Amino acid sequence: MKKLYVASVTPFDQEGKINEAALKMLWERNFSEGADGFFIGGSSGECFLLTRDERVRSFELASQYRDRGDMFAHVGAISTQEAVFYAKEAVKAGIENIAATPPIYFGFSEKEIAGYYHDIAEAAGRSVLYYNIPSSTHRELDVRHPEVQALLKSGAINAIKHTNLNLLEMDRIRNINPEIRCFGGFESCMVAFLAFGCEGFIGSSFNFMLPQFKHLLRLFEEGKLEEARILQTKCNNILDVLLKNGLCANLKYILSSQGIPVGEVRKPFVTLTKERAAEMDEVLSEYLEIR
Repeated sequence: MKKLYVASVTPFDQEGKINEAALKMLWERNFSEGADGFFIGGSSGECFLLTRDERVRSFELASQYRDRGDMFAHVGAISTQEAVFYAKEAVKAGIENIAATPPIYFGFSEKEIAGYYHDIAEAAGRSVLYYNIPSSTHRELDVRHPEVQALLKSGAINAIKHTNLNLLEMDRIRNINPEIRCFGGFESCMVAFLAFGCEGFIGSSFNFMLPQFKHLLRLFEEGKLEEARILQTKCNNILDVLLKNGLCANLKYILSSQGIPVGEVRKPFVTLTKERAAEMDEVLSEYLEIR
C-alpha cells in the first residue's frame, strides 16, 4: 500500500518560539485527512533555521503521535557529530525512522558521505533514510560511484526520499538494492513517480492539500490514469505559485488563512507581499477543491 507522509511545517508563536498547540492542531487535521505519518524537521520545517533545542523538542512532540502513524525525524547536519547527536535524541524520544540530508558546503567526497551515514546508522542503531534533494544540498547521489554503491548495499540506508526529477536514478538505486524503499519528494510528478513504482510520497504541500493527493493516489490505483493526470495538472497549477513565491512563506500563509496559527517564516526568509498573497489566494480558489 502506498503511503503519504506530510513534510510538516514548524509553527512559531508571536515570540518566535515553537507553537506546540498549533503544531498539534495541524497534525490532528492531517491525520483526519488520512495522513500516514509525518516527516519532522525537513525543508518545509525550516530545519537548518531551528536551534538545537527546537529540533530536539520537535522530535519529542512527534513521538506523542508515533502510535497513530509513522514518524520520520530529519537529523541532517553539516557535521557527523551534530547529526549523531540528533539521531540519538530522536531515538531516545521514541522515533523509529531516522532521515538525513548529506552534509553540505565543503564538497565532501563519496567516501566521507558514506562514513557520515554509517556513523548515523550505528549511533541510532537502525538504518537511515537518505534525503536526496540535490536542488538544495547541491550534492548529487552518484549511483555509479563504488562508495555510493557500497553504501546502498550495506544496510546503513533503508530508504530514499527522492526529491529529484531524475526517475532513472531512482530506478538505479533500487537496482543496486531492491530492499531500499523509495519515496517521491516532488508531488508535482506524483503520477510519474507512482508509475515507476515508488512506495509513496513525503510532501510539503500535503500540509494543506493532502485530500487532493489522496484522491490522486486512489485514481492511479484504480487505473483511472487520465483522471489522475488531470487532477495532477490542477494540483500543479497551485504548486507553480507555491514554489515561485517561496515554499515556506506560502505554506505558512495558507495554513494561517485556514485557521491554524503557524506564524511567520524565520529570517532570512521573507513573508509574502500582498501581491503574492493575492496570487496564492486566486489560484487556491480556482483549483484547491476536488472537482
